[in-house]
Amino acid sequence: MKHHPQFNRVLHSEPASARLLNKKELEGVISDCRDKVNEACTEESRELWAEELEKFKELSVNQDYVDGLLPQGIDELIIEMIEWRSMIYALQRVETKRNAFEESAFFAQWYLGAIYGVFSIFGKLLSKDSRDNSLRKLWQLISPIMLEDGACLKQETDYINGCLSVKTGLFTNDKSKAMLFRNKFVSHNEATPKVVWEDIDRDISVLIRMWSLLVSWSSFGIVHPFRDDSCIFLGTEAMFDDLEVKTLLRARQEYLDMVAAWSKTYAHSGEVDKGRGAFANLKVKIKSI
Repeated sequence: MKHHPQFNRVLHSEPASARLLNKKELEGVISDCRDKVNEACTEESRELWAEELEKFKELSVNQDYVDGLLPQGIDELIIEMIEWRSMIYALQRVETKRNAFEESAFFAQWYLGAIYGVFSIFGKLLSKDSRDNSLRKLWQLISPIMLEDGACLKQETDYINGCLSVKTGLFTNDKSKAMLFRNKFVSHNEATPKVVWEDIDRDISVLIRMWSLLVSWSSFGIVHPFRDDSCIFLGTEAMFDDLEVKTLLRARQEYLDMVAAWSKTYAHSGEVDKGRGAFANLKVKIKSI
Protein backbone atom coordinates (compact mmCIF):
# COMPACT_ATOMS: atom_id res chain seq x y z
CA MET A 1 0.00 0.00 0.00
CA LYS A 2 1.36 3.42 -0.98
CA HIS A 3 1.40 6.32 1.44
CA HIS A 4 1.40 10.02 0.70
CA PRO A 5 0.04 12.36 3.41
CA GLN A 6 -2.00 14.58 1.12
CA PHE A 7 -3.12 11.61 -0.98
CA ASN A 8 -4.54 9.67 1.97
CA ARG A 9 -6.18 12.77 3.44
CA VAL A 10 -7.90 13.75 0.19
CA LEU A 11 -8.78 10.40 -1.37
CA HIS A 12 -10.21 8.92 1.80
CA SER A 13 -12.02 10.55 4.68
CA GLU A 14 -10.11 10.25 7.96
CA PRO A 15 -10.07 7.45 8.95
CA ALA A 16 -10.51 5.87 5.53
CA SER A 17 -13.93 4.60 4.53
CA ALA A 18 -15.85 4.39 1.27
CA ARG A 19 -18.45 6.82 2.61
CA LEU A 20 -19.35 8.26 5.98
CA LEU A 21 -21.81 5.70 7.32
CA ASN A 22 -24.51 6.60 9.79
CA LYS A 23 -24.35 4.94 13.20
CA LYS A 24 -26.67 2.05 12.35
CA GLU A 25 -24.89 1.33 9.07
CA LEU A 26 -21.51 1.45 10.80
CA GLU A 27 -22.67 -1.02 13.48
CA GLY A 28 -23.83 -3.37 10.71
CA VAL A 29 -20.52 -3.16 8.85
CA ILE A 30 -18.55 -3.80 12.07
CA SER A 31 -20.69 -6.87 12.78
CA ASP A 32 -20.24 -8.12 9.23
CA CYS A 33 -16.46 -7.63 9.38
CA ARG A 34 -16.32 -9.59 12.64
CA ASP A 35 -18.17 -12.45 10.96
CA LYS A 36 -15.75 -12.37 8.03
CA VAL A 37 -12.77 -12.54 10.41
CA ASN A 38 -14.26 -15.57 12.18
CA GLU A 39 -15.22 -17.32 8.94
CA ALA A 40 -11.98 -16.66 7.03
CA CYS A 41 -10.43 -19.79 5.54
CA THR A 42 -6.92 -18.41 5.13
CA GLU A 43 -4.64 -16.33 7.30
CA GLU A 44 -4.31 -13.74 4.53
CA SER A 45 -8.08 -13.33 4.34
CA ARG A 46 -8.35 -13.15 8.13
CA GLU A 47 -5.70 -10.41 8.32
CA LEU A 48 -7.39 -8.45 5.55
CA TRP A 49 -10.78 -8.49 7.28
CA ALA A 50 -9.20 -7.78 10.66
CA GLU A 51 -7.60 -4.66 9.18
CA GLU A 52 -10.97 -3.51 7.82
CA LEU A 53 -12.63 -4.24 11.16
CA GLU A 54 -10.07 -2.13 13.00
CA LYS A 55 -10.62 0.81 10.61
CA PHE A 56 -14.36 0.82 11.19
CA LYS A 57 -13.98 0.39 14.97
CA GLU A 58 -11.64 3.40 15.03
CA LEU A 59 -14.17 5.37 13.01
CA SER A 60 -16.98 4.52 15.46
CA VAL A 61 -15.15 6.20 18.36
CA ASN A 62 -13.65 9.07 16.38
CA GLN A 63 -14.99 12.25 18.01
CA ASP A 64 -15.01 14.15 14.71
CA TYR A 65 -17.19 11.36 13.25
CA VAL A 66 -19.52 11.50 16.25
CA ASP A 67 -19.79 15.31 15.91
CA GLY A 68 -20.24 15.17 12.12
CA LEU A 69 -17.03 17.09 11.43
CA LEU A 70 -15.17 14.67 9.16
CA PRO A 71 -14.53 16.01 5.65
CA GLN A 72 -15.81 14.17 2.61
CA GLY A 73 -13.10 12.12 0.94
CA ILE A 74 -13.01 11.52 -2.81
CA ASP A 75 -14.11 7.91 -2.17
CA GLU A 76 -17.23 9.12 -0.39
CA LEU A 77 -18.12 11.61 -3.11
CA ILE A 78 -17.71 9.03 -5.88
CA ILE A 79 -19.72 6.37 -4.05
CA GLU A 80 -22.53 8.81 -3.25
CA MET A 81 -22.70 9.94 -6.87
CA ILE A 82 -22.96 6.31 -7.98
CA GLU A 83 -25.69 5.65 -5.40
CA TRP A 84 -27.78 8.54 -6.78
CA ARG A 85 -27.18 7.60 -10.41
CA SER A 86 -27.84 3.87 -9.94
CA MET A 87 -31.28 4.58 -8.45
CA ILE A 88 -32.13 7.03 -11.25
CA TYR A 89 -31.01 4.39 -13.75
CA ALA A 90 -33.21 1.73 -12.15
CA LEU A 91 -36.30 3.94 -11.97
CA GLN A 92 -35.92 4.98 -15.61
CA ARG A 93 -35.15 1.52 -17.00
CA VAL A 94 -37.97 -0.41 -15.32
CA GLU A 95 -41.56 -0.09 -16.46
CA THR A 96 -43.92 -0.08 -13.49
CA LYS A 97 -47.69 -0.05 -13.27
CA ARG A 98 -47.65 3.42 -11.76
CA ASN A 99 -45.55 6.39 -12.87
CA ALA A 100 -44.01 7.49 -9.60
CA PHE A 101 -42.61 10.77 -10.95
CA GLU A 102 -45.97 11.88 -12.36
CA GLU A 103 -48.26 10.61 -9.60
CA SER A 104 -46.25 11.53 -6.54
CA ALA A 105 -44.96 14.98 -5.60
CA PHE A 106 -42.55 13.21 -3.24
CA PHE A 107 -40.95 11.20 -6.06
CA ALA A 108 -40.85 14.24 -8.35
CA GLN A 109 -39.06 16.18 -5.62
CA TRP A 110 -36.73 13.23 -4.97
CA TYR A 111 -35.75 13.18 -8.64
CA LEU A 112 -34.93 16.88 -8.56
CA GLY A 113 -32.82 16.28 -5.44
CA ALA A 114 -31.08 13.37 -7.15
CA ILE A 115 -30.18 15.58 -10.10
CA TYR A 116 -28.69 18.18 -7.76
CA GLY A 117 -26.88 15.40 -5.90
CA VAL A 118 -25.18 13.99 -8.99
CA PHE A 119 -24.19 17.30 -10.54
CA SER A 120 -23.06 19.05 -7.37
CA ILE A 121 -20.73 16.11 -6.67
CA PHE A 122 -19.56 16.25 -10.28
CA GLY A 123 -18.59 19.87 -9.73
CA LYS A 124 -16.76 19.08 -6.49
CA LEU A 125 -14.72 16.32 -8.13
CA LEU A 126 -13.64 18.55 -11.02
CA SER A 127 -13.21 21.83 -9.16
CA LYS A 128 -10.34 23.93 -10.49
CA ASP A 129 -9.96 25.83 -7.20
CA SER A 130 -6.61 24.91 -5.67
CA ARG A 131 -8.14 25.20 -2.19
CA ASP A 132 -10.56 22.36 -2.85
CA ASN A 133 -9.86 18.68 -2.22
CA SER A 134 -10.94 17.64 -5.71
CA LEU A 135 -10.29 14.56 -7.81
CA ARG A 136 -8.74 16.86 -10.43
CA LYS A 137 -6.24 18.20 -7.90
CA LEU A 138 -5.45 14.75 -6.53
CA TRP A 139 -4.88 13.30 -10.00
CA GLN A 140 -2.49 16.10 -10.92
CA LEU A 141 -0.60 15.54 -7.66
CA ILE A 142 -0.39 11.75 -7.70
CA SER A 143 -0.52 10.58 -11.33
CA PRO A 144 3.17 11.46 -11.99
CA ILE A 145 4.13 9.30 -9.00
CA MET A 146 1.94 6.41 -10.21
CA LEU A 147 3.44 6.70 -13.67
CA GLU A 148 6.94 6.56 -12.23
CA ASP A 149 5.90 3.49 -10.23
CA GLY A 150 4.60 1.79 -13.37
CA ALA A 151 1.08 1.74 -11.91
CA CYS A 152 -0.51 3.30 -15.01
CA LEU A 153 0.22 3.62 -18.72
CA LYS A 154 1.62 6.83 -20.18
CA GLN A 155 -0.94 6.71 -23.01
CA GLU A 156 -3.83 6.58 -20.53
CA THR A 157 -2.30 9.24 -18.29
CA ASP A 158 -1.88 11.55 -21.28
CA TYR A 159 -5.48 10.90 -22.33
CA ILE A 160 -6.84 11.70 -18.86
CA ASN A 161 -4.66 14.81 -18.61
CA GLY A 162 -6.11 15.87 -21.95
CA CYS A 163 -9.63 15.37 -20.59
CA LEU A 164 -8.75 17.62 -17.65
CA SER A 165 -7.45 20.46 -19.83
CA VAL A 166 -9.32 23.57 -18.71
CA LYS A 167 -9.75 25.05 -22.20
CA THR A 168 -9.78 22.08 -24.60
CA GLY A 169 -10.53 19.04 -22.44
CA LEU A 170 -13.56 16.79 -22.12
CA PHE A 171 -14.92 18.53 -19.02
CA THR A 172 -15.89 21.83 -20.64
CA ASN A 173 -19.32 23.21 -21.49
CA ASP A 174 -18.69 22.55 -25.19
CA LYS A 175 -17.82 18.88 -24.80
CA SER A 176 -19.41 17.71 -21.54
CA LYS A 177 -23.19 17.59 -21.08
CA ALA A 178 -22.56 17.01 -17.37
CA MET A 179 -20.51 20.19 -16.97
CA LEU A 180 -22.92 22.16 -19.16
CA PHE A 181 -25.87 21.16 -16.97
CA ARG A 182 -23.95 21.70 -13.75
CA ASN A 183 -22.74 25.16 -14.77
CA LYS A 184 -25.92 26.39 -16.47
CA PHE A 185 -28.55 25.00 -14.10
CA VAL A 186 -27.09 23.93 -10.75
CA SER A 187 -24.49 26.66 -10.24
CA HIS A 188 -25.79 29.73 -12.06
CA ASN A 189 -29.46 29.12 -13.01
CA GLU A 190 -28.82 30.47 -16.52
CA ALA A 191 -30.76 27.78 -18.37
CA THR A 192 -32.21 24.28 -18.02
CA PRO A 193 -30.45 21.98 -20.52
CA LYS A 194 -32.06 18.58 -21.03
CA VAL A 195 -30.41 15.81 -19.01
CA VAL A 196 -29.47 12.91 -21.29
CA TRP A 197 -28.16 10.41 -18.79
CA GLU A 198 -26.32 8.28 -21.35
CA ASP A 199 -24.17 11.34 -22.17
CA ILE A 200 -23.61 11.97 -18.48
CA ASP A 201 -22.46 8.37 -18.00
CA ARG A 202 -19.74 8.89 -20.60
CA ASP A 203 -18.26 11.62 -18.41
CA ILE A 204 -18.80 9.64 -15.22
CA SER A 205 -16.95 6.66 -16.68
CA VAL A 206 -13.77 8.75 -17.06
CA LEU A 207 -14.00 9.94 -13.45
CA ILE A 208 -14.52 6.35 -12.28
CA ARG A 209 -11.42 5.21 -14.15
CA MET A 210 -9.27 8.06 -12.77
CA TRP A 211 -10.44 7.28 -9.26
CA SER A 212 -9.98 3.54 -9.75
CA LEU A 213 -6.34 3.99 -10.73
CA LEU A 214 -5.73 6.01 -7.57
CA VAL A 215 -7.54 3.51 -5.33
CA SER A 216 -5.94 0.38 -6.79
CA TRP A 217 -2.48 1.97 -6.50
CA SER A 218 -2.99 2.85 -2.83
CA SER A 219 -4.93 -0.14 -1.47
CA PHE A 220 -6.43 -3.56 -2.17
CA GLY A 221 -9.73 -1.89 -3.07
CA ILE A 222 -12.87 -0.69 -1.33
CA VAL A 223 -14.95 -3.17 0.65
CA HIS A 224 -18.72 -2.72 1.15
CA PRO A 225 -18.94 0.44 -0.97
CA PHE A 226 -22.68 0.48 -1.63
CA ARG A 227 -25.82 0.35 0.47
CA ASP A 228 -27.46 -3.02 0.98
CA ASP A 229 -30.37 -4.00 -1.30
CA SER A 230 -32.67 -4.35 1.71
CA CYS A 231 -32.78 -0.58 2.29
CA ILE A 232 -32.65 0.82 -1.25
CA PHE A 233 -36.37 0.91 -2.00
CA LEU A 234 -37.59 0.50 1.55
CA GLY A 235 -40.77 2.51 2.11
CA THR A 236 -41.89 2.50 -1.53
CA GLU A 237 -44.34 -0.40 -1.09
CA ALA A 238 -47.35 1.87 -1.74
CA MET A 239 -45.96 2.71 -5.19
CA PHE A 240 -44.26 -0.54 -6.30
CA ASP A 241 -45.23 -4.17 -5.79
CA ASP A 242 -42.75 -6.87 -4.71
CA LEU A 243 -41.94 -7.98 -8.26
CA GLU A 244 -41.31 -4.40 -9.36
CA VAL A 245 -38.98 -3.81 -6.42
CA LYS A 246 -36.97 -6.93 -7.31
CA THR A 247 -36.77 -5.76 -10.93
CA LEU A 248 -35.65 -2.29 -9.80
CA LEU A 249 -32.93 -3.84 -7.64
CA ARG A 250 -31.69 -5.91 -10.59
CA ALA A 251 -31.56 -2.77 -12.73
CA ARG A 252 -29.62 -0.94 -10.01
CA GLN A 253 -27.16 -3.84 -9.86
CA GLU A 254 -26.83 -3.64 -13.64
CA TYR A 255 -25.61 -0.07 -13.28
CA LEU A 256 -23.23 -0.96 -10.44
CA ASP A 257 -21.80 -3.70 -12.68
CA MET A 258 -21.27 -1.09 -15.40
CA VAL A 259 -19.39 1.07 -12.90
CA ALA A 260 -17.19 -1.89 -11.92
CA ALA A 261 -16.44 -2.47 -15.61
CA TRP A 262 -15.55 1.21 -16.15
CA SER A 263 -13.13 1.00 -13.23
CA LYS A 264 -11.21 -1.73 -15.09
CA THR A 265 -11.36 -0.30 -18.60
CA TYR A 266 -8.52 1.75 -20.07
CA ALA A 267 -9.86 5.27 -20.67
CA HIS A 268 -7.78 5.83 -23.81
CA SER A 269 -8.51 2.58 -25.63
CA GLY A 270 -11.66 1.03 -24.15
CA GLU A 271 -9.80 -2.24 -23.59
CA VAL A 272 -10.09 -4.24 -20.37
CA ASP A 273 -7.39 -3.71 -17.74
CA LYS A 274 -6.67 -7.12 -16.20
CA GLY A 275 -5.30 -5.55 -13.02
CA ARG A 276 -7.23 -4.58 -9.91
CA GLY A 277 -10.07 -2.11 -10.01
CA ALA A 278 -11.40 0.16 -7.29
CA PHE A 279 -13.52 -2.51 -5.65
CA ALA A 280 -12.17 -5.39 -3.60
CA ASN A 281 -13.05 -8.75 -5.12
CA LEU A 282 -12.62 -11.10 -2.21
CA LYS A 283 -13.11 -14.78 -2.93
CA VAL A 284 -13.76 -17.38 -0.27
CA LYS A 285 -11.97 -20.68 -0.67
CA ILE A 286 -13.88 -23.70 0.53
CA LYS A 287 -11.69 -26.42 1.92
CA SER A 288 -12.79 -30.00 1.48
CA ILE A 289 -12.27 -32.29 4.44
